[in-house]
Amino acid sequence: MRAIPTQEPAAMKPHPSKVFVETTTRCNLRCPMCIKHGGKEEFQEGDMSLETFHALLSSLPPVEVIVLNGIGEPLLHPDLEHFVRLAKSRVAPDGWVGFQSNGLMMDHQRAVSFVDAGLDRICLSVDSISPDVFKKIRKGGDFAKVEQALDVLHEVKTLNGSSLEVGVEFVLRRDNVHELPSTIRWAALHGADFAIVTQLFPYHRDLVLQATYDANLDSSVSLFQKYAKIAREEDVDLNRYYDVFMKYEKRGDAEKVTKLVDSMVSEAFRQGLTLNLKKLFSMDQGWADRLETVFAETRIAASEAEVKLKLPEIVPKKSRRCEFVEEGCVFVSWDGQIHPCYFLWHHYQCFINGMVKTVKPKVFGNLSDLNLVEIWNDPAFLSFRKGVLRYDYPYCFNCSFALCDYVQGGDFEQDCYVNAEPCGICLWCMDVFQCLK
Repeated sequence: MRAIPTQEPAAMKPHPSKVFVETTTRCNLRCPMCIKHGGKEEFQEGDMSLETFHALLSSLPPVEVIVLNGIGEPLLHPDLEHFVRLAKSRVAPDGWVGFQSNGLMMDHQRAVSFVDAGLDRICLSVDSISPDVFKKIRKGGDFAKVEQALDVLHEVKTLNGSSLEVGVEFVLRRDNVHELPSTIRWAALHGADFAIVTQLFPYHRDLVLQATYDANLDSSVSLFQKYAKIAREEDVDLNRYYDVFMKYEKRGDAEKVTKLVDSMVSEAFRQGLTLNLKKLFSMDQGWADRLETVFAETRIAASEAEVKLKLPEIVPKKSRRCEFVEEGCVFVSWDGQIHPCYFLWHHYQCFINGMVKTVKPKVFGNLSDLNLVEIWNDPAFLSFRKGVLRYDYPYCFNCSFALCDYVQGGDFEQDCYVNAEPCGICLWCMDVFQCLK
């Protein structure tokens, strides 16, 4: 169990500190890796009304952050600049307002209007600097237009002496990871101040093999590598385990393999670790090593270009931290529904290490019924946040029973630890996925 921080987290304050606002669900692209195009779930298209946005802000004291994007393209919203102005009136002096975008609709005129409105941060999606690869990943996209968007943003902020921070987001895939260092250098040449790199969250089975990370915990991988090294030193093929472990009588190498794995499982138990043995044996360590090499080169590129860089983990961390809950985040759908985090914002199907999981949104209220602060302080929402902060839930993807009936379906009631929060199935709190926040 992870200890609760001694200082009161933002989650326990009487109002949220960071607000994520889905200004629209409409988009001008059809990216295969998008949550909207991954499965059979249908997303109702809509724009947040000015009335709903006013209702959202009406009860808020100054907050740290307001992010104006969800699963749609914010630039499609006709009132986005007005939303930025209104949001600026509800952030603290050292707070910020920003959004992520595909950048296709950003021209000189809109760049000026956003700088005039007081926009603090904008992050454009750039998953490749090869026009053909970019078009494949961002279906309907145009790399030249994104490059132009970066250029006009840099030009306008420079001419106006604006403090606007411009960044890029790069979604890692096996077919684009080699481009990451060069993309950072390219982004810097076009005025980028920061770069967010995130792992791919597969919403479709066809994308599972594109994921560059492994769902085994870092601690489990370290333990497995320890015993794999012992096996090599003893000239034992550990990968034979599933060929021999069911044999009634084990001799020679079969006995050695079984004893080594049994010792590993026993040590894991003493450390409080669960092991998904099949996933550990099938792990592509060579790919993980290659990715770490790319990350090292990317860090150098970012340092030389003075670009602030945020990289994801290659394997999930055992030490969990839900930034969304700890930092007092709240997520608002375009229709006014209130949610606790990115993971539980929408209804979708996802695939981790080939395992399918249905996720349904967690809704704590709607702005048409109560104001945001009232919903935030509702006993059910408060209890949920307290439950998350206990960090006393299983590591579902690291379990040999994954995914069990407790968590696989969308109608979650409790996990095997009898928790009402579905956090054991979430990788956001292990620094695998990143976003503008």
